[in-house]
Amino acid sequence: MKALCSLLTALCASSLLAQEDLEMGKPDLYGPEFLKRFVASYGVLEDREPELQELEISLLEKIGPMVEENPEFAKSMLEGMLGEDTPATATFNFILANLYFNGEAFDDAMDEYLRAIDKFPTFRRAWKNLGMLRTRLADYAGGMEALVRCVELGDTSPDTYGTAAYCHLRVGNLMAAELAYNAAVVLDPNNIEWIEGKAQAMIQGKRYEEALPLLQELIRRDPQKPIYRAYQANVYVETQNFVKAAQIFEMMHSFGEGTADTRLQLANIYSLQGLYGLAVDTFLREDRARLLEILPDVLTGVSYLIEQDEAAEARRLFDKISPIETLWPSTEKTRFLLLEATFAFLEGDVSLEEEKLEAALLEDPLSGEALTRFGSLLARRGEKAKAMYYYERAYDSESHEYNALILASELLIDEKRYVESLDFLERAALKQESSELKSLIDQVKVASLE
Repeated sequence: MKALCSLLTALCASSLLAQEDLEMGKPDLYGPEFLKRFVASYGVLEDREPELQELEISLLEKIGPMVEENPEFAKSMLEGMLGEDTPATATFNFILANLYFNGEAFDDAMDEYLRAIDKFPTFRRAWKNLGMLRTRLADYAGGMEALVRCVELGDTSPDTYGTAAYCHLRVGNLMAAELAYNAAVVLDPNNIEWIEGKAQAMIQGKRYEEALPLLQELIRRDPQKPIYRAYQANVYVETQNFVKAAQIFEMMHSFGEGTADTRLQLANIYSLQGLYGLAVDTFLREDRARLLEILPDVLTGVSYLIEQDEAAEARRLFDKISPIETLWPSTEKTRFLLLEATFAFLEGDVSLEEEKLEAALLEDPLSGEALTRFGSLLARRGEKAKAMYYYERAYDSESHEYNALILASELLIDEKRYVESLDFLERAALKQESSELKSLIDQVKVASLE
């Protein structure tokens, strides 16, 4: 049961909500379209702009051509002018901020945008570029604040709505993100980023059925982009439509788009459907190095197969990742050694089982599973006092205290030490109640009175 829960967890944990590298809806703040809009922002608009004096208009006419022809000279001129005692209009701070932004001097750009806004609080384009800059720097809350203010000041451009939507998405405002993406799509229906973003907002809001048509639209528009198939497969996983999910994962692997994670998901789907041979074959199509990238999940798969009495299939998968390596994390080394002990037990090799359990305890002396299993091995050999010692050490393990208490009580019952056994059983009942345990406690109470 433990391996089943872990398998289900792994199946969902490796799905779309955890795949931050498979992000959709992120605005392109580096591409040619952004640059085109950004260069245009050097100009002067009549509304929501600071009023220019005649001298300032004359200066702008001189600086304007320099912005593109010699931006460094233009920047030097503006820096000198803005450093004088006589304050220049916010437009000059804005242009200097753009030059800094374009030259990736982001801290200086931020300061100048803020100075422009401080001088002219309704400076719409300063708010917009500030929002774009904050978004590029992953300050999504700050970017959202600036872009929303820009919309309040009358901006209705799709890139403003789309970038604001992305910021809402990143801070968890899913409804606001979807509404803003809707506005961006209406204004710019050919921009696939906004459809991506809306789909992502729906997926994060667990509205999987509504997201599917959008994913199908994205695949229709750009069938060469594997991220869309990955999301579609994961939506089917989330809605437990495992057959369709498996079909898409198989398609991805046939196209060469698969990863160790998609291989894991496909194998887990086959396991949960009882297609154990197919599950193992799916794992084995990866080389060992790729399987070691998802070692904890592979070990969970081996444990699950053993729980399903599929020892031969479990062994096939286990042999693929053998032998143990020195650089593995201690947790995975311990799990590996415990699985080796399990295979030894299933094959009746008590000597090897003992060797592997001892090795697991050397790796992790506090492993509740290793302690209880070593105690059980000793109990089978009749070394009850030693077995009790290991059970008692396992009481400190949160996940194995219950099992250790039950096993210790069984040893005491065998020796007719009913009163002592009752103490362990009642402690176990406080950890986990069951009708079977209650019945056993009642029987031991009766036996203790005889």
